[in-house]
Amino acid sequence: MKTSKGKLCHLALCLVFGGGIAWHAAAWADSAPPPLKIGVLDDMTGPNSENSGVGTLEAIKMAVEDYGGKVLGRPIQLLVATDQNKPDIAVSIAREWYTRDGVSLITGLPNSASSLAVNQIARELGKVNIVTSAASADITGKGCSPNSVHWFHDTYADAKSLVDAMTTQGANSWFFITVDYNFGLTLEADATRFIEQHGKKVLGSARHPLGELDFSNVVLRAQASGANVIGLANASADLGNTIKVVHEFHVTEKGQRVVAFFLNTPQVEGVGQEVTQGMITVTPIFPALNAETVAWSERFAKRLGKPRSPSAQMLGAYGATLHYLKAVAAAGTDEGAAVMAKMRELPVNDLTIKNGHIRADGRLIRDLYVVQVKPPSESTSRFDYFKVLATIPGDQAFRPLSDGVCPYAK
Repeated sequence: MKTSKGKLCHLALCLVFGGGIAWHAAAWADSAPPPLKIGVLDDMTGPNSENSGVGTLEAIKMAVEDYGGKVLGRPIQLLVATDQNKPDIAVSIAREWYTRDGVSLITGLPNSASSLAVNQIARELGKVNIVTSAASADITGKGCSPNSVHWFHDTYADAKSLVDAMTTQGANSWFFITVDYNFGLTLEADATRFIEQHGKKVLGSARHPLGELDFSNVVLRAQASGANVIGLANASADLGNTIKVVHEFHVTEKGQRVVAFFLNTPQVEGVGQEVTQGMITVTPIFPALNAETVAWSERFAKRLGKPRSPSAQMLGAYGATLHYLKAVAAAGTDEGAAVMAKMRELPVNDLTIKNGHIRADGRLIRDLYVVQVKPPSESTSRFDYFKVLATIPGDQAFRPLSDGVCPYAK
Protein backbone atom coordinates (compact mmCIF):
# COMPACT_ATOMS: atom_id res chain seq x y z
CA MET A 1 0.00 0.00 0.00
CA LYS A 2 1.14 3.47 -0.82
CA THR A 3 -0.11 6.72 0.62
CA SER A 4 0.60 9.88 -1.31
CA LYS A 5 1.55 13.07 0.41
CA GLY A 6 -0.73 16.01 1.14
CA LYS A 7 -4.39 16.26 0.41
CA LEU A 8 -4.55 13.76 -2.46
CA CYS A 9 -5.43 11.04 0.05
CA HIS A 10 -4.56 8.11 -2.24
CA LEU A 11 -5.68 4.74 -1.03
CA ALA A 12 -3.27 3.45 -3.70
CA LEU A 13 -4.02 -0.24 -3.66
CA CYS A 14 -1.61 -1.38 -6.37
CA LEU A 15 -2.81 -4.78 -7.48
CA VAL A 16 -1.80 -6.95 -10.40
CA PHE A 17 -4.14 -9.66 -11.60
CA GLY A 18 -2.98 -12.89 -13.13
CA GLY A 19 -1.44 -15.11 -10.51
CA GLY A 20 -2.77 -12.96 -7.66
CA ILE A 21 0.70 -11.64 -6.70
CA ALA A 22 1.21 -8.02 -5.65
CA TRP A 23 3.40 -6.22 -8.14
CA HIS A 24 6.78 -4.81 -7.19
CA ALA A 25 8.79 -3.12 -9.92
CA ALA A 26 12.04 -4.75 -8.88
CA ALA A 27 10.59 -8.19 -9.43
CA TRP A 28 10.10 -7.68 -13.16
CA ALA A 29 12.78 -8.80 -15.53
CA ASP A 30 13.87 -6.26 -18.12
CA SER A 31 12.08 -8.23 -20.82
CA ALA A 32 8.78 -8.43 -18.95
CA PRO A 33 6.00 -6.31 -20.50
CA PRO A 34 4.92 -3.31 -18.42
CA PRO A 35 1.54 -3.53 -16.69
CA LEU A 36 -1.54 -1.85 -18.13
CA LYS A 37 -2.63 0.51 -15.37
CA ILE A 38 -6.25 1.39 -14.58
CA GLY A 39 -6.97 4.09 -12.01
CA VAL A 40 -10.16 3.76 -9.94
CA LEU A 41 -10.92 7.28 -8.71
CA ASP A 42 -13.91 7.10 -6.40
CA ASP A 43 -15.54 8.01 -3.07
CA MET A 44 -14.53 5.22 -0.70
CA THR A 45 -16.07 6.45 2.55
CA GLY A 46 -18.16 9.56 1.83
CA PRO A 47 -21.76 10.22 0.74
CA ASN A 48 -21.33 8.60 -2.71
CA SER A 49 -19.70 5.44 -1.39
CA GLU A 50 -23.01 3.58 -0.94
CA ASN A 51 -23.57 3.45 -4.69
CA SER A 52 -19.94 3.23 -5.78
CA GLY A 53 -16.72 3.15 -3.72
CA VAL A 54 -15.54 -0.25 -2.54
CA GLY A 55 -18.30 -1.99 -4.51
CA THR A 56 -17.18 -0.40 -7.78
CA LEU A 57 -13.59 -1.43 -7.05
CA GLU A 58 -14.71 -5.02 -6.42
CA ALA A 59 -16.72 -5.07 -9.66
CA ILE A 60 -13.68 -3.87 -11.62
CA LYS A 61 -11.53 -6.56 -9.98
CA MET A 62 -14.11 -9.13 -11.09
CA ALA A 63 -14.00 -7.84 -14.67
CA VAL A 64 -10.20 -7.99 -14.76
CA GLU A 65 -10.20 -11.53 -13.40
CA ASP A 66 -12.93 -12.66 -15.80
CA TYR A 67 -10.97 -11.21 -18.71
CA GLY A 68 -7.96 -13.28 -17.69
CA GLY A 69 -5.82 -10.75 -15.82
CA LYS A 70 -3.81 -9.69 -18.89
CA VAL A 71 -4.30 -7.79 -22.12
CA LEU A 72 -1.81 -7.76 -25.01
CA GLY A 73 0.37 -9.95 -22.79
CA ARG A 74 0.53 -7.23 -20.12
CA PRO A 75 -0.64 -7.81 -16.54
CA ILE A 76 -3.38 -5.43 -15.42
CA GLN A 77 -2.69 -3.23 -12.41
CA LEU A 78 -5.23 -1.18 -10.46
CA LEU A 79 -4.44 2.07 -8.67
CA VAL A 80 -7.09 3.33 -6.25
CA ALA A 81 -7.71 6.77 -4.77
CA THR A 82 -10.49 8.90 -3.34
CA ASP A 83 -11.12 12.48 -4.49
CA GLN A 84 -13.15 13.41 -1.37
CA ASN A 85 -15.79 14.66 -3.84
CA LYS A 86 -13.57 17.67 -4.60
CA PRO A 87 -12.78 18.47 -8.25
CA ASP A 88 -9.40 20.04 -7.46
CA ILE A 89 -8.25 16.86 -5.75
CA ALA A 90 -9.62 14.77 -8.64
CA VAL A 91 -7.61 16.87 -11.11
CA SER A 92 -4.40 16.52 -9.08
CA ILE A 93 -4.75 12.75 -8.83
CA ALA A 94 -5.69 12.34 -12.50
CA ARG A 95 -2.78 14.42 -13.75
CA GLU A 96 -0.35 12.54 -11.48
CA TRP A 97 -1.68 9.16 -12.56
CA TYR A 98 -1.67 9.94 -16.28
CA THR A 99 1.72 11.66 -16.42
CA ARG A 100 3.85 10.16 -13.65
CA ASP A 101 2.35 6.71 -13.10
CA GLY A 102 1.49 5.78 -16.69
CA VAL A 103 -2.20 5.13 -16.09
CA SER A 104 -4.08 4.40 -19.33
CA LEU A 105 -7.66 4.60 -18.00
CA ILE A 106 -9.36 6.37 -15.10
CA THR A 107 -12.82 5.15 -14.15
CA GLY A 108 -15.35 5.28 -11.30
CA LEU A 109 -15.89 9.03 -10.76
CA PRO A 110 -19.16 9.28 -8.77
CA ASN A 111 -19.02 13.06 -8.36
CA SER A 112 -20.24 14.95 -11.44
CA ALA A 113 -18.04 18.00 -10.86
CA SER A 114 -14.97 15.78 -10.51
CA SER A 115 -15.97 13.81 -13.61
CA LEU A 116 -16.24 16.98 -15.68
CA ALA A 117 -12.81 18.09 -14.49
CA VAL A 118 -11.17 14.73 -15.25
CA ASN A 119 -12.81 14.75 -18.71
CA GLN A 120 -10.68 17.75 -19.59
CA ILE A 121 -7.46 16.25 -18.20
CA ALA A 122 -8.04 13.11 -20.28
CA ARG A 123 -8.60 15.26 -23.38
CA GLU A 124 -5.51 17.34 -22.73
CA LEU A 125 -3.23 14.33 -22.21
CA GLY A 126 -4.76 12.00 -24.79
CA LYS A 127 -5.78 9.41 -22.20
CA VAL A 128 -9.11 7.63 -21.60
CA ASN A 129 -11.66 8.01 -18.82
CA ILE A 130 -14.96 6.19 -18.37
CA VAL A 131 -17.53 7.68 -15.99
CA THR A 132 -19.42 4.77 -14.44
CA SER A 133 -21.04 6.53 -11.47
CA ALA A 134 -21.70 10.26 -11.98
CA ALA A 135 -24.86 11.29 -13.81
CA SER A 136 -24.77 14.89 -15.04
CA ALA A 137 -25.79 15.16 -18.71
CA ASP A 138 -23.10 17.85 -19.03
CA ILE A 139 -20.55 15.00 -19.16
CA THR A 140 -21.54 14.43 -22.79
CA GLY A 141 -22.77 18.00 -23.27
CA LYS A 142 -20.85 21.18 -22.67
CA GLY A 143 -18.23 19.29 -20.62
CA CYS A 144 -17.64 16.48 -23.13
CA SER A 145 -14.29 15.14 -24.28
CA PRO A 146 -13.31 13.01 -27.30
CA ASN A 147 -11.44 10.76 -24.84
CA SER A 148 -14.33 10.14 -22.41
CA VAL A 149 -17.26 7.75 -22.19
CA HIS A 150 -20.34 8.24 -20.00
CA TRP A 151 -21.35 4.68 -19.06
CA PHE A 152 -23.93 5.49 -16.36
CA HIS A 153 -27.32 6.92 -17.27
CA ASP A 154 -27.71 10.69 -16.99
CA THR A 155 -29.88 13.49 -15.69
CA TYR A 156 -31.50 14.19 -19.08
CA ALA A 157 -32.62 10.58 -19.61
CA ASP A 158 -33.75 10.08 -16.02
CA ALA A 159 -35.64 13.35 -15.89
CA LYS A 160 -37.43 12.75 -19.18
CA SER A 161 -38.33 9.13 -18.40
CA LEU A 162 -39.62 9.80 -14.88
CA VAL A 163 -41.50 12.99 -15.73
CA ASP A 164 -43.20 11.27 -18.67
CA ALA A 165 -44.15 8.32 -16.44
CA MET A 166 -45.58 10.50 -13.68
CA THR A 167 -47.47 12.71 -16.14
CA THR A 168 -49.33 9.65 -17.44
CA GLN A 169 -50.31 8.99 -13.81
CA GLY A 170 -51.89 12.45 -13.47
CA ALA A 171 -49.10 14.48 -11.85
CA ASN A 172 -49.56 18.21 -12.52
CA SER A 173 -47.35 19.95 -9.93
CA TRP A 174 -43.86 19.23 -8.61
CA PHE A 175 -41.49 20.30 -5.84
CA PHE A 176 -37.82 19.27 -5.77
CA ILE A 177 -35.46 18.34 -2.97
CA THR A 178 -32.10 18.88 -4.67
CA VAL A 179 -28.46 18.31 -3.76
CA ASP A 180 -26.68 21.61 -4.37
CA TYR A 181 -23.95 20.82 -6.91
CA ASN A 182 -23.76 20.08 -10.64
CA PHE A 183 -25.55 16.71 -10.56
CA GLY A 184 -28.58 17.89 -8.60
CA LEU A 185 -28.85 21.28 -10.28
CA THR A 186 -28.64 19.76 -13.76
CA LEU A 187 -31.22 17.13 -12.83
CA GLU A 188 -33.63 19.73 -11.48
CA ALA A 189 -33.18 21.92 -14.57
CA ASP A 190 -33.73 19.00 -16.98
CA ALA A 191 -36.82 17.78 -15.11
CA THR A 192 -38.26 21.30 -14.92
CA ARG A 193 -37.96 21.69 -18.69
CA PHE A 194 -39.84 18.42 -19.32
CA ILE A 195 -42.51 19.23 -16.73
CA GLU A 196 -43.19 22.58 -18.37
CA GLN A 197 -43.25 20.98 -21.83
CA HIS A 198 -46.13 18.84 -20.54
CA GLY A 199 -47.91 22.01 -19.42
CA LYS A 200 -47.45 21.20 -15.72
CA LYS A 201 -45.99 23.34 -12.92
CA VAL A 202 -42.92 23.38 -10.70
CA LEU A 203 -43.83 24.99 -7.38
CA GLY A 204 -40.29 25.31 -6.08
CA SER A 205 -37.28 23.49 -4.71
CA ALA A 206 -35.31 23.10 -1.49
CA ARG A 207 -31.58 22.53 -1.79
CA HIS A 208 -29.10 20.89 0.55
CA PRO A 209 -25.32 20.33 0.50
CA LEU A 210 -23.75 17.01 -0.42
CA GLY A 211 -23.50 14.89 2.73
CA GLU A 212 -26.29 16.68 4.62
CA LEU A 213 -27.35 14.94 7.84
CA ASP A 214 -30.61 16.72 8.76
CA PHE A 215 -33.29 16.71 6.06
CA SER A 216 -36.17 17.88 8.27
CA ASN A 217 -36.30 21.41 6.91
CA VAL A 218 -36.24 20.51 3.22
CA VAL A 219 -38.91 17.82 3.66
CA LEU A 220 -41.16 20.23 5.59
CA ARG A 221 -40.80 22.79 2.79
CA ALA A 222 -41.74 20.14 0.24
CA GLN A 223 -44.81 19.18 2.27
CA ALA A 224 -45.88 22.78 2.63
CA SER A 225 -45.69 23.34 -1.13
CA GLY A 226 -48.79 21.22 -1.71
CA ALA A 227 -47.24 19.73 -4.86
CA ASN A 228 -48.68 16.49 -6.21
CA VAL A 229 -45.18 15.08 -6.60
CA ILE A 230 -42.03 15.58 -4.54
CA GLY A 231 -39.05 14.74 -6.73
CA LEU A 232 -35.86 13.69 -4.92
CA ALA A 233 -33.00 15.05 -7.00
CA ASN A 234 -30.22 13.54 -4.92
CA ALA A 235 -28.59 10.13 -4.58
CA SER A 236 -26.78 7.57 -2.46
CA ALA A 237 -26.60 8.40 1.29
CA ASP A 238 -28.36 11.75 0.81
CA LEU A 239 -31.26 10.01 -0.88
CA GLY A 240 -31.52 7.33 1.78
CA ASN A 241 -31.56 9.92 4.56
CA THR A 242 -34.21 11.97 2.74
CA ILE A 243 -36.45 8.93 2.38
CA LYS A 244 -36.15 8.19 6.10
CA VAL A 245 -37.43 11.68 6.97
CA VAL A 246 -40.21 11.46 4.36
CA HIS A 247 -41.34 8.27 6.08
CA GLU A 248 -41.05 9.75 9.60
CA PHE A 249 -43.19 12.75 8.55
CA HIS A 250 -45.84 10.52 6.92
CA VAL A 251 -45.64 12.53 3.69
CA THR A 252 -47.20 9.96 1.38
CA GLU A 253 -50.00 9.22 3.84
CA LYS A 254 -51.11 12.83 3.38
CA GLY A 255 -51.57 12.43 -0.36
CA GLN A 256 -48.30 13.53 -1.93
CA ARG A 257 -46.34 11.21 -4.24
CA VAL A 258 -42.60 10.93 -3.63
CA VAL A 259 -40.39 9.80 -6.51
CA ALA A 260 -36.62 9.39 -6.67
CA PHE A 261 -34.72 10.01 -9.88
CA PHE A 262 -31.75 7.87 -8.83
CA LEU A 263 -33.01 5.28 -6.32
CA ASN A 264 -30.67 2.30 -6.14
CA THR A 265 -30.77 -1.11 -4.50
CA PRO A 266 -28.38 -0.10 -1.67
CA GLN A 267 -30.89 2.55 -0.57
CA VAL A 268 -33.79 0.07 -0.78
CA GLU A 269 -31.82 -2.30 1.43
CA GLY A 270 -30.47 0.40 3.72
CA VAL A 271 -33.75 2.20 4.37
CA GLY A 272 -35.88 -0.91 4.06
CA GLN A 273 -38.14 -2.32 1.38
CA GLU A 274 -41.22 -1.66 3.51
CA VAL A 275 -40.33 2.05 3.67
CA THR A 276 -39.45 2.40 -0.03
CA GLN A 277 -42.23 0.21 -1.45
CA GLY A 278 -44.24 1.97 -4.14
CA MET A 279 -41.50 4.47 -5.00
CA ILE A 280 -40.82 4.92 -8.70
CA THR A 281 -37.39 5.49 -10.24
CA VAL A 282 -35.41 4.99 -13.44
CA THR A 283 -32.43 2.66 -13.82
CA PRO A 284 -30.33 1.03 -16.55
CA ILE A 285 -29.53 -2.10 -14.49
CA PHE A 286 -30.65 -3.84 -11.32
CA PRO A 287 -29.56 -7.12 -9.76
CA ALA A 288 -32.71 -9.11 -10.59
CA LEU A 289 -32.92 -7.92 -14.21
CA ASN A 290 -32.14 -11.39 -15.58
CA ALA A 291 -30.60 -14.73 -14.59
CA GLU A 292 -27.09 -13.51 -15.46
CA THR A 293 -27.34 -10.46 -13.22
CA VAL A 294 -28.72 -12.53 -10.34
CA ALA A 295 -25.82 -14.99 -10.60
CA TRP A 296 -23.29 -12.14 -10.85
CA SER A 297 -24.87 -10.38 -7.85
CA GLU A 298 -24.66 -13.53 -5.75
CA ARG A 299 -21.00 -13.84 -6.63
CA PHE A 300 -20.41 -10.17 -5.86
CA ALA A 301 -22.09 -10.38 -2.44
CA LYS A 302 -20.09 -13.48 -1.54
CA ARG A 303 -16.82 -11.72 -2.39
CA LEU A 304 -17.71 -8.75 -0.20
CA GLY A 305 -18.53 -11.12 2.63
CA LYS A 306 -21.88 -9.53 3.44
CA PRO A 307 -25.44 -9.75 2.08
CA ARG A 308 -25.23 -6.60 -0.02
CA SER A 309 -26.60 -6.28 -3.53
CA PRO A 310 -24.68 -4.31 -6.16
CA SER A 311 -25.84 -0.91 -7.34
CA ALA A 312 -26.38 -0.01 -10.99
CA GLN A 313 -23.02 1.77 -10.89
CA MET A 314 -21.22 -1.37 -9.71
CA LEU A 315 -22.82 -3.58 -12.34
CA GLY A 316 -21.97 -0.92 -14.91
CA ALA A 317 -18.33 -0.68 -13.82
CA TYR A 318 -17.97 -4.40 -14.53
CA GLY A 319 -19.29 -4.05 -18.07
CA ALA A 320 -17.35 -0.85 -18.77
CA THR A 321 -14.04 -2.44 -17.75
CA LEU A 322 -14.63 -5.48 -19.95
CA HIS A 323 -15.49 -3.28 -22.93
CA TYR A 324 -12.37 -1.19 -22.42
CA LEU A 325 -10.13 -4.26 -22.27
CA LYS A 326 -11.73 -5.66 -25.43
CA ALA A 327 -11.04 -2.33 -27.17
CA VAL A 328 -7.39 -2.34 -26.06
CA ALA A 329 -6.99 -5.85 -27.44
CA ALA A 330 -8.68 -4.91 -30.72
CA ALA A 331 -6.60 -1.75 -31.08
CA GLY A 332 -3.35 -3.57 -30.26
CA THR A 333 -2.37 -0.63 -28.04
CA ASP A 334 -3.51 1.39 -25.03
CA GLU A 335 -3.01 4.69 -26.89
CA GLY A 336 -6.04 6.84 -26.12
CA ALA A 337 -7.32 7.77 -29.58
CA ALA A 338 -6.95 4.24 -30.94
CA VAL A 339 -8.74 2.70 -27.95
CA MET A 340 -11.56 5.25 -28.10
CA ALA A 341 -12.06 4.47 -31.80
CA LYS A 342 -12.39 0.77 -31.01
CA MET A 343 -14.72 1.42 -28.07
CA ARG A 344 -17.07 3.26 -30.43
CA GLU A 345 -16.68 0.68 -33.17
CA LEU A 346 -17.31 -2.44 -31.07
CA PRO A 347 -20.92 -3.22 -30.04
CA VAL A 348 -21.43 -3.22 -26.28
CA ASN A 349 -22.56 -6.60 -24.98
CA ASP A 350 -22.48 -7.64 -21.33
CA LEU A 351 -24.78 -8.91 -18.57
CA THR A 352 -27.41 -6.25 -19.20
CA ILE A 353 -26.62 -4.59 -22.54
CA LYS A 354 -27.22 -6.23 -25.88
CA ASN A 355 -25.81 -4.42 -28.91
CA GLY A 356 -25.44 -1.08 -27.18
CA HIS A 357 -23.15 1.50 -28.73
CA ILE A 358 -21.07 4.56 -27.82
CA ARG A 359 -21.89 7.74 -29.70
CA ALA A 360 -19.47 10.40 -30.95
CA ASP A 361 -20.12 12.48 -27.81
CA GLY A 362 -19.15 9.56 -25.54
CA ARG A 363 -22.73 8.71 -24.54
CA LEU A 364 -23.37 4.97 -24.10
CA ILE A 365 -26.76 4.24 -25.67
CA ARG A 366 -28.69 1.49 -23.90
CA ASP A 367 -32.24 0.77 -22.72
CA LEU A 368 -33.52 2.24 -19.46
CA TYR A 369 -36.26 0.94 -17.17
CA VAL A 370 -38.93 2.79 -15.23
CA VAL A 371 -39.33 0.65 -12.12
CA GLN A 372 -41.31 0.60 -8.89
CA VAL A 373 -40.19 -0.86 -5.57
CA LYS A 374 -42.23 -3.98 -4.83
CA PRO A 375 -43.92 -4.66 -1.50
CA PRO A 376 -41.92 -7.30 0.38
CA SER A 377 -44.77 -9.77 -0.13
CA GLU A 378 -44.22 -9.64 -3.92
CA SER A 379 -40.50 -10.34 -3.87
CA THR A 380 -39.87 -13.92 -4.89
CA SER A 381 -36.09 -14.14 -4.50
CA ARG A 382 -33.02 -12.37 -3.19
CA PHE A 383 -32.36 -8.99 -4.84
CA ASP A 384 -35.93 -8.94 -6.22
CA TYR A 385 -36.88 -5.37 -5.34
CA PHE A 386 -38.06 -3.74 -8.57
CA LYS A 387 -41.07 -4.24 -10.83
CA VAL A 388 -40.59 -2.94 -14.38
CA LEU A 389 -43.30 -0.47 -15.39
CA ALA A 390 -41.83 0.49 -18.76
CA THR A 391 -38.78 -0.14 -20.93
CA ILE A 392 -37.43 2.96 -22.67
CA PRO A 393 -35.33 2.18 -25.78
CA GLY A 394 -31.95 3.86 -25.67
CA ASP A 395 -32.51 5.90 -28.81
CA GLN A 396 -35.57 7.43 -27.13
CA ALA A 397 -34.23 7.76 -23.58
CA PHE A 398 -31.11 9.86 -24.12
CA ARG A 399 -30.69 13.37 -25.45
CA PRO A 400 -30.48 13.33 -29.25
CA LEU A 401 -26.99 13.98 -30.54
CA SER A 402 -28.36 16.83 -32.62
CA ASP A 403 -29.63 18.56 -29.45
CA GLY A 404 -26.35 18.36 -27.57
CA VAL A 405 -23.65 20.96 -27.33
CA CYS A 406 -20.58 18.70 -27.46
CA PRO A 407 -18.15 20.38 -29.88
CA TYR A 408 -16.39 17.09 -30.65
CA ALA A 409 -19.57 15.42 -31.88
CA LYS A 410 -20.42 17.87 -34.66
